[in-house]
Amino acid sequence: MIKKLAGPVALLAILAACSTPEQKPPQIASLNTTNAGAAAPTTTAPTEERPRLRLDMSREDADALYEVLARCLAEHGVDKKKFETEGVPSKQVMDAAEKACESKQPLPPWEKDVKNPEALDFANRVVQCLRGKGVRYVEVVNNTNDAQVNVAFGGPNNDQDSITKGMEFVEACEREASRK
Repeated sequence: MIKKLAGPVALLAILAACSTPEQKPPQIASLNTTNAGAAAPTTTAPTEERPRLRLDMSREDADALYEVLARCLAEHGVDKKKFETEGVPSKQVMDAAEKACESKQPLPPWEKDVKNPEALDFANRVVQCLRGKGVRYVEVVNNTNDAQVNVAFGGPNNDQDSITKGMEFVEACEREASRK
């Protein structure tokens, strides 16, 4: 039995010794944007991933992602720049364009994504930070139909001070909460 395995084992050893080491891409500091535990694609065909917003992304970078989406929608009959002059397209056209451009729709930052099991904890840390900065009416909003866990300001009476302070400090609190 050992002699029967010796040939294939030797062949594998020779092939392994002759092959070049696999080149790994350079390591770049970034957020993991794949779903944990997701199975790897089984086909070799390239798959188009949706872009993902990041907490550290500049407004210009985020706008650029949404511009790609807007161009795609316009190519499929939904040009928001023409709504005032030509009117809003039919629901059929809107639905078809959204489906065609789905791969261009940016995903929320991973920290806020409802698919992230830690998103609720992240939002709670943001709320704690905001309260520490004097925002009285702030709460986590986790609707099952939303793509992300949100934070709402103002409470039931739309407290203007809470809304103003919340908008002022939310980005800083998100950065702080992402470091914990």
